[in-house]
Amino acid sequence: MKKIISIVGTRPQFLKLAILSKIIKKETNIIHKVIHTGQHFDSDMSDNIFKILNITNPDYILKLDKNKSNINKFTEMMNEIEKILLIEKPDKIIVFGDCDTTFAGAYVAKKLKIYLVHIEAGMRSYNKDMPEEINRTITDHMADLLLCSTYDSIENLKKENIIKNVYYIGNLQIELLKECCEKYNNKDILNINNIEENNFVLLTIHREYNTNKEILNKIFNDLKLLQIKIIFPIHPRTSNIIKDNNINIPNNIIMINPVNYLDMTILERYCKYIITDSGGIQPEAWFLKKKSIIMRSETEWNEPLDNNNNILYDYNTPINKFIDNFLNIEIKNNTYKFNYYNLINYLSL
Repeated sequence: MKKIISIVGTRPQFLKLAILSKIIKKETNIIHKVIHTGQHFDSDMSDNIFKILNITNPDYILKLDKNKSNINKFTEMMNEIEKILLIEKPDKIIVFGDCDTTFAGAYVAKKLKIYLVHIEAGMRSYNKDMPEEINRTITDHMADLLLCSTYDSIENLKKENIIKNVYYIGNLQIELLKECCEKYNNKDILNINNIEENNFVLLTIHREYNTNKEILNKIFNDLKLLQIKIIFPIHPRTSNIIKDNNINIPNNIIMINPVNYLDMTILERYCKYIITDSGGIQPEAWFLKKKSIIMRSETEWNEPLDNNNNILYDYNTPINKFIDNFLNIEIKNNTYKFNYYNLINYLSL
């Protein structure tokens, strides 16, 4: 009987955990426990998602001091994870993606000589100014088993001479989206906000380099040129920057509170197109065949770019002209598959 502990702390990780937990539950030879680091403090971003997605509550929830600096919170996170792992003595640790929780969990696992699994390994933007790029790169070089969400991730790892125990499994977040599309179609979020199907734009902005006064002002000044309603579920960090700097919001942008995951899938499925700097939304838009303008200079999700489904905004062309040109480009056929065998076989060993 193997004991595996998953370490999560942010909404995208909870989404991947939702599917992983269901898969592991089918296996009788695995005990699966979860540590929630508390990296996402906002209840709309964290607390409700376990109930909404029917995930068993975490076995451990860390209570980090919100008032500490990022470095102090990071070291506190590692200290608390270490205490739990010394008690639990798991056979394997699973970390997901690229946030501080990922690196903290990975580092403690390796210090304690515990077998480390990295899900969503090999993603690269090659922008080392992004904290996420540092986290995922270092985690990949520590991991014992690297499970990739895209085929080009395997090639990225080869370039860094990481070739052992590297396998494609597919994107757990896409597997969750597929399940939600089949089971959930409550459109109340559209009715409440008085928006028509396929007649609005979904906007999400939260990256550090976009959430400052200068860039936000430029983005909003550009977006007011669009002759369409824009629905903006606002991230807590973005909200604070807007309030602190009295940034003006154009009339065509409707700011709403963060929405739960199920309602977010409705907004994605029934919008006309998406404008985002989110990592997770990029492959979701690709799967849903919803065109997406990426408010970044680079991305780790290259398949949707090659497919003409997504495009990086150049920050120079007026955004209305840029989008009009992009919407006229035909989407190529996308292919996607999930490798259940690779996932469960290598976790069980």
